[in-house]
Amino acid sequence: MPPVIQLCGCCCALCRCAARQLLLFQRTAGPEASIFMKRFISFVGIALSLMSHQVLAATVYVAVFLDEAPLSGVYVTLDDVPLGVTNERGAAQTLVGDGEHKLELSDDDITLPVTFSSSADEDVEVRVVFHEAEGVEPVIDIRKFDEGATGASGYITGTVTDVAGLPIAGATVTAPGSGASATTDADGIYVLQVPRGDYPLEVSAEGYNDATMGRLHVMADMGVTVGVTLREPTPAGTSVALPSTQVEEVIVMGVFQATENSADIERFATTITNAIDVAQLERFGDSDVASALNRVVGVAVTDDKYATVRGLDGRYISSTLNGLLMPSTDPQRRDVQLDLFPTNILGGIEIQKSYTPDQLATTTGGSIKILTKGIPDERVLKVSGSLGYNFDFTGDDIVSHRGSNTDWAGFDSGLRKLPQSVVNATDGGRSLTICDPSVDPVRCTSELEAAQLGVKFQDDYNLKDKTALPDGGVSVAFGDRLQAGDSSNEWGYYLAADYDYSTSDRGDAELTNPLDTTGFYNRASETVNVNGYGVVGYEYGAANEILSKTTLLRSTDDTTRHEVGVDLEGSEVDKTIFQYVERQFFSQAFTGHNDWDLDHGMHAIDWRVAYSRTNRDEPDRRQYTYFNGNLSTSAFERRWSELEEDAIDVVLDYTFTLDWGQLSSTDFKAGVLWSDKEREVEQYRFGIRLGDRRDISLGIDQDLEKDILPYYNFALDRVRLAANTADTDSYDSTEEIKAYYLTTDTEFGEDWSMTLGARYEDFSQELSYPNQTGADNLLEADDWYPAFALTWRPTEEIQVRGGWSETVSYPGLIERSESLSYDPETDDPIFGNPDLDVSTIENLDLRVEYYFAETSSVSLAVFSKKIDKPIETALPDASGSAASGITFRNQDSADLLGVELDGQMDLLDEADYLLFVGGNISYIDSEVELGPDSLRLEGAAANGRQLQGQSEWLANIQIGFDHYPTDQKFTFLVNWFDDRIFRIARGAATGPEIEAGRVLIDLTYEKMFGENFTVEAAIKNLLNEKVDYEQNGRTIESYQTGTSIGVTLNYEFL
Repeated sequence: MPPVIQLCGCCCALCRCAARQLLLFQRTAGPEASIFMKRFISFVGIALSLMSHQVLAATVYVAVFLDEAPLSGVYVTLDDVPLGVTNERGAAQTLVGDGEHKLELSDDDITLPVTFSSSADEDVEVRVVFHEAEGVEPVIDIRKFDEGATGASGYITGTVTDVAGLPIAGATVTAPGSGASATTDADGIYVLQVPRGDYPLEVSAEGYNDATMGRLHVMADMGVTVGVTLREPTPAGTSVALPSTQVEEVIVMGVFQATENSADIERFATTITNAIDVAQLERFGDSDVASALNRVVGVAVTDDKYATVRGLDGRYISSTLNGLLMPSTDPQRRDVQLDLFPTNILGGIEIQKSYTPDQLATTTGGSIKILTKGIPDERVLKVSGSLGYNFDFTGDDIVSHRGSNTDWAGFDSGLRKLPQSVVNATDGGRSLTICDPSVDPVRCTSELEAAQLGVKFQDDYNLKDKTALPDGGVSVAFGDRLQAGDSSNEWGYYLAADYDYSTSDRGDAELTNPLDTTGFYNRASETVNVNGYGVVGYEYGAANEILSKTTLLRSTDDTTRHEVGVDLEGSEVDKTIFQYVERQFFSQAFTGHNDWDLDHGMHAIDWRVAYSRTNRDEPDRRQYTYFNGNLSTSAFERRWSELEEDAIDVVLDYTFTLDWGQLSSTDFKAGVLWSDKEREVEQYRFGIRLGDRRDISLGIDQDLEKDILPYYNFALDRVRLAANTADTDSYDSTEEIKAYYLTTDTEFGEDWSMTLGARYEDFSQELSYPNQTGADNLLEADDWYPAFALTWRPTEEIQVRGGWSETVSYPGLIERSESLSYDPETDDPIFGNPDLDVSTIENLDLRVEYYFAETSSVSLAVFSKKIDKPIETALPDASGSAASGITFRNQDSADLLGVELDGQMDLLDEADYLLFVGGNISYIDSEVELGPDSLRLEGAAANGRQLQGQSEWLANIQIGFDHYPTDQKFTFLVNWFDDRIFRIARGAATGPEIEAGRVLIDLTYEKMFGENFTVEAAIKNLLNEKVDYEQNGRTIESYQTGTSIGVTLNYEFL
């Protein structure tokens, strides 16, 4: 018997991965799959295929549906001439001449007239959707195409099987005349991307008869699904031609999404992009955005919060949440702390590494695009619980202190609250003079009142040990998609919440710095994350939507540190720090997409509006130090600080697509952006000093709470409260960005595409101090920032991208301050530099991509960046205690050159298992030409050093094994970064402080039990290498974080 080809209905939108998944779904689900896939019809606009070419006549295609299903048996009349009835696919076709025409569709109950015009050089498609519900009018969609025009490409996709229905791997499928050829994978699936037009199909496989069939018509941005059954050779062994008749079975497939996985995002992006999709986030076991970014080529993460992209830190990076800017929770930095964003609310992460005008002009290293989940495709209810254990310290004693009774929930109960009466009596913590109020009632505070103020604070100073508890967490997610009334429009929602508790401890922490302290320290933290996320959306028409996304992320860290050692002067040091920090991010965003098709092209409007607020609250940070066994009153401090930043962002984009030739089109995009941020920082510092009666022992053997700082010592004037708040500890700031941009993406046939555009950005930043006049600072900058990119596709598998652009970097708030401030973590003084100027950057990019299989590819990128006046952390020209601080300077210039190699491939892809490997390696070389002041302070040998925070080498490896019969997944993950400058130091003989490179190895495992229950396990930091900081080849600090194991149980209600 001859081979059989099954011709199926049309499918849309250019995505190999989605084609594969839908075909697998069809195969495994049987007849139900066909019913399921037919439900996509009313949303994607299915058109008929099989278009024939006729001279001096237009071809009219008619497709009729009842709600989601093809409607057969409908009588079709054209210009009063009966044509017959629609077939089982709801289809009919005929030829018409020029002019106006009247089409009538009728059954026993109704008759629907449809009018249209046609010419001899075009084809016409008519789609009509009837509704079973009463009172709902039919939907009529008429589209026209120039005869013979190829336009955009489409797809031929399907499966090749034997007579038993088993897939045939390695079969060759070609469409002669298109230049396209494909080989079936282990599931027998093939995908051909071809220009719009008519093509025959040829299928061959070793050990089977060849199969050929007549011409298939492929529409622009559409596809035809063809299933092929090959038979073993007959004795004659000859090629068998397929009959022209089609098998009756029809399977209608849904929309292909071109951005469902990271490979497609990177391949079809108009610029150089890396991506992490949801499947990778779940597989790699990373808990937040910061840890996930470590897997991306050319990206490193410092302090577990901040991203460095292509060797450039936060001042050269832009970050967005759903296309909108985000305020920061760091009082000293403008970039976003990425550990706040948990992966369980994410829809993916994209890292755009080359600037385009629709991105911020600060996109030099890259733009980190965080995307949250949208409304689900179907109802979902998922509950998860997790437990974690660290082999180094869980169940053991860790250093701690007394906290409030609600710390477990991530909220302080009020125990650490700053008494308002103290603030009022000390002029905002800036002044406290103990003298006779009768002499000066404004300036003087009586001894009794001062003593009362001194004991209004919580008297909690003593260290204590506590047992380190296991990590744990719970989460729930619920969502659904529903039909909006009787229409084909839909609305949906998705809600998620989670709670996580974790503990960290630095084991065997040593200090061996001969220029600072030699000794040891204990440091433990308890972290509580409480997050909520919700999205509500309405989808209407073919591709229009309105979404509301609400995000609330909260992270609390309760840290205790106790340090014992000997300092540079030989003094014995005993230092204690209690630090409790609450960080919160809230965002309410509204986004919308509307498109419409006019005769001359497609038009679309995207709009985004958001209000965001970040808070960083650090109530009652306590620090005290004993030198040679005696309490130092100058090193005793209690501090309250709070940051609030509000942001409003508005973005409007208009896109117009113009088709101007065969396989040639241009997308024009014009947009505007307005972003306004307002930040308010309040900080209060208090200490102690000795009173007039100093008969008190400050020895380390005295209890700080009971013997040194009880109420009677304040009442007897042995100890006094000191108000140490500086006038510049509190500040207000505003930052505004106004931008206008125009960019074009042009396709020159199948082989070339070009992106060209420019952005005008107006930036202003103002810093003011409510407690100090005359220290206000204003920065304004505006300019045009152009970009050009060119992509060449010499074959279907190879892409070559090149680009040039100009970008900018603005100084941060504190960096320009005229007044002294302090680092909130180290208390080191920070001296701002009001003379800082903006940095300008010229960027060159080149990347070659080779896609040699459906899920296998390799890319090689080279990039160069020339920075004029780079802003770098610098040494202050100061002495004494101020010499340990930092300042900021524009250096003369910096050059950066890098190479990135990234790849992934399936090593074994069989019916029962899959073995794949992925990895990347980056080499980044940078040189900074220091200015004269930095050259003098750092030493001549520092000239030409690398950028701060940049590693010369970065590498990742991912090896995965999937066993399909048992539903198991194993993943082996390796991350390595090279040495990087942690902090510069004074003098050529000293050298910068270096964070030594290290290797991190993780293992993850997943097992499904049925369709509902999943077990996930992960072993993190398997090697447990020491975290080392070095200076001039000598280790000055080292500690370990331990190896941990975590287990997560997921149950999904279906």
